[in-house]
Amino acid sequence: MTPDPIRMKRKVQQLGSSTLAVTVPVDWARHHDISKGDEVIVQRDENGGSLLVVPEQPTIEDVEATIDADALTADALERAIITQYVLGRQLIRVEATAPLGLEHRNAIMSAERRLMGLGIVEQAETTVTVRCSVAPEDFDLPTLLGRLSRTEAVIRGDALTALIEGDTDLVETVNSRQEQVEKLFYLFLRLVFTIYRNPRLNQVVGLETGFPLIGYRSVAQDVVLMTDTAIDIADLATESATPDPTTASKLTALGEALDDAASATRSAVTTPDYDATEDARDAFELVDDRIAELNAHLEAERPEPLLALQRAVVLLERSARHARDSLSVATHLAFRNDPSLVTGE
Repeated sequence: MTPDPIRMKRKVQQLGSSTLAVTVPVDWARHHDISKGDEVIVQRDENGGSLLVVPEQPTIEDVEATIDADALTADALERAIITQYVLGRQLIRVEATAPLGLEHRNAIMSAERRLMGLGIVEQAETTVTVRCSVAPEDFDLPTLLGRLSRTEAVIRGDALTALIEGDTDLVETVNSRQEQVEKLFYLFLRLVFTIYRNPRLNQVVGLETGFPLIGYRSVAQDVVLMTDTAIDIADLATESATPDPTTASKLTALGEALDDAASATRSAVTTPDYDATEDARDAFELVDDRIAELNAHLEAERPEPLLALQRAVVLLERSARHARDSLSVATHLAFRNDPSLVTGE
């Protein structure tokens, strides 16, 4: 039977009266240039069921990548560059056997604009090299998540204002700000993947590996989905007239309630505390009340533009569901932060 290169058995040895030891694979030690006397980091998972051994200075390979432009369309090339960026590559080379066409070069420049810290450092007829200058030490994930969330909140607020006031110029502003969220999200994914490959960086970015890392990734995705929903709300402003003052007031009240609930949820995620999650739940109860009030008003008064207003309520309710998903992560983090809240048998 061929040995499994991933799972390897080791016998536990006793050294002295109170010390147990296991050996590490020699190939792994050579790969990381580890010898007798060197220190390694041993990390437990959150349940204490497994240990992860990490070199003090891990050898991270695959910092460079080469993309074959001949095999890809322009759109596929742009996606490939984004993928390599998220995977943590520092240097990405785009190569072709013939001179790169305008569409392919535009795709490279588009990826450069969409990704933070990415820049073209070398160009030739058949090759383009881009480098990412972002280092994990430059950011911490809680702060980055806060920036992402605040940007989404501004977009959502502007989208509602555009709908209520019929401001088509503001719609364009909302659509342009979507690029900011995308740029922050791709950077967030890059840092998450970097930490996954090199867990010792968790102290640098202010987050533990395991569930916190997975949870933050989930919350960031919720923020992106909320942004997409806000864009849809803004687009309604270009398709319909403005609502009457009473309807606009109720729509504003719903937006403010959602702002408070989303903000409380993000705070509960970044500073895990069970009381904070309860505050967020209370805020969501007000969101539910505002949704019910607005739906009742629309049903009773049938104000115009009725279809657009009904669609806006559906979209805001969807946004609230995404924020509630983040609250589930915050609750788990709170239980994890204070194990006394839940005990197992």
